[in-house]
Amino acid sequence: MKAVKLLTSCTTAATLLITQPLGATANVNIDSVSDYSSTLDLEQAKQLIQQVTSVNQFNDVHPTDWAYQALVKLVKTYGCIAGYPNSKFRGYIPITRYEAAALLSSCIDRVTEVTEEVERLIEEFKSELDFVAGSIMLLENRVGSLEANQFSTTTKLKGQINFATGATKAYGTENGSANYWEYDKYHQIVNIDGRESPLGSTRNSRSWKLTRKAWKKVHDTDGSLREEDGKVGREIIKGTELEKHYKDIKSRKLRNRRNWNKDGTGGGARAYNNRYGAATLNYDMRLGLKTSFTGQDLLLTRLRAGNFDNNAFNGSALSLTKLDAAESTFDTVTIDRLYYRFPYKNDELIDYSLDFVVGARGRNTEALGMWPSIYNLGATKILDWTSLAGTANVYNKATGSIAGIIYKKKPAEKGDPVFSASLNYVAENGEISDSTLGGLFTSNSGGNLLTQLAYGGEEYGVAIGYRYGQCGTGQRRGTNFTADFEYNNSCSYQTWNYIDEDIYQGSFLNERTNRSTHNFALNAYWRPEKTSWIPSVSAGIAQTNIEGKGFFTQSPVQTRSWFVGLKWDDLFLEGTDVGFGFGQPNFATELNDNSLTPQDYNYLFELYASFPITDNITITPSIFWLTRPMGQYTYNLFETQENGAKFSVLGGVVQSIFKF
Repeated sequence: MKAVKLLTSCTTAATLLITQPLGATANVNIDSVSDYSSTLDLEQAKQLIQQVTSVNQFNDVHPTDWAYQALVKLVKTYGCIAGYPNSKFRGYIPITRYEAAALLSSCIDRVTEVTEEVERLIEEFKSELDFVAGSIMLLENRVGSLEANQFSTTTKLKGQINFATGATKAYGTENGSANYWEYDKYHQIVNIDGRESPLGSTRNSRSWKLTRKAWKKVHDTDGSLREEDGKVGREIIKGTELEKHYKDIKSRKLRNRRNWNKDGTGGGARAYNNRYGAATLNYDMRLGLKTSFTGQDLLLTRLRAGNFDNNAFNGSALSLTKLDAAESTFDTVTIDRLYYRFPYKNDELIDYSLDFVVGARGRNTEALGMWPSIYNLGATKILDWTSLAGTANVYNKATGSIAGIIYKKKPAEKGDPVFSASLNYVAENGEISDSTLGGLFTSNSGGNLLTQLAYGGEEYGVAIGYRYGQCGTGQRRGTNFTADFEYNNSCSYQTWNYIDEDIYQGSFLNERTNRSTHNFALNAYWRPEKTSWIPSVSAGIAQTNIEGKGFFTQSPVQTRSWFVGLKWDDLFLEGTDVGFGFGQPNFATELNDNSLTPQDYNYLFELYASFPITDNITITPSIFWLTRPMGQYTYNLFETQENGAKFSVLGGVVQSIFKF
């Protein structure tokens, strides 16, 4: 068949050389042709039929010529075309029948060579060709079976399962202080005869003042019972107005100190290790259904389940020990993504793309034009804070009802840096119809407005991000002091409302804080052109300004964070990634009472190595060190006023990732 095509092409070529399209030149002058032919000697004729290997060998053939592509095909595909000795093709000059015969003879010779070679190859590889023919037949049958029984013509199923085994251990001050629960701005807790009891009420109430006075009369500053005029403890105030208040608070038992130490929240290292120090084996499973109706859009439905319940790696004890892949659903499959992404138009003639995102369950970090870090790109993510480029106040993974738009310039070549702009709104309570609890665009929506301007590609990038956090600060990760939901991150808090001060009756009332945040972040990354011992570098710095009523005088009104991540690609073995990240997670830099100096510093260090076992299985061991994760709350662990409290956490985890 190829030989027939070649012969046909050669004949066509000879025809092309003899004739030309109407209107290509003026009328042919037969006398001139005859004169030209008579001057052609034998040597010129021999040179004429010498083959050329490129059309570029002709200095009078140009890409704008009407038969240029035909000449290119004859040279490259069939190798049967010749020119004149002076490197000219003379495409607009008629040729003699002798010249045409010589060219046609050359092409026929080429056909003969190809035919003989094809026949020889067919005979030599007959068994292989028979095997290929049989394989094709089997493949066609399998394809037909798959098409008949396929899950969907429009939907792809992708899954990921993460097994995480590891443990954390706290070091430093062994026990919490009795003074830890003794005082805050609005509620008072005292130690009475070895028990933690509430003083109750608000600080400016008459009952509060009396109960505080009663406690001071009965106790010394170290909490021990006082002795006065031969009387000890309660005997000092017996028969006075203060006795009633002392009796009242003594009867209102909360927990004893031993129990507080056990739960790891008010205690020191011993309390933490008792509750969160055991090694665990947990899982996080994700199943994503990606559906496209036009080939350019995406309907994402993702199912997720996990058993990181009351677990150190879920951040139950300390915010910063939370892993990126550590969902807690109590072994129940839930829908954690449901949104639709589609382009405004996809015209190759325009140099930009415009995508829209809308859905009932979306995440703000997934509606961006560029992710501002390559620290763990392509590798297993470890801590949640480092996976968020160290700027978790802006890229806080707010999840809920989502609407967003993404503008992005198209690169001249794949990997080239481009400009992008993104804007999205996420209402974390958007599914609630009660406007006092949620809804869209209400004061209780839990709204997050995230915008980003970015410029970057494969080798480098820079991004500026801003997020407005409505009703609660939404600072996802930081010291326990800044991440404290009850005191710093909530929209409301409880206060005691007295009905009758004399008989100590009342109830707790919710008081709205109306706290909101303005969050700013600057991120950048760079990676070397070739894999070497020089790592890629990702860095970020962020600041949060908090507005609204703080719970107490030490509530933060400004926080900061910074992060540097180093990553070595293909270190030791192809596909092996090693990463080292360090920085200061979100910490308070200014308090409600600006006369107070924040003591909320903390440093984080993370080291991991990702080893691909197969294309679908990856093992990633990692360790991390938190120097002071409780931040300012560390000072609540003072056992004596003379000794400084210390509290740090070392963690190690091995993650096994299965993708399919």
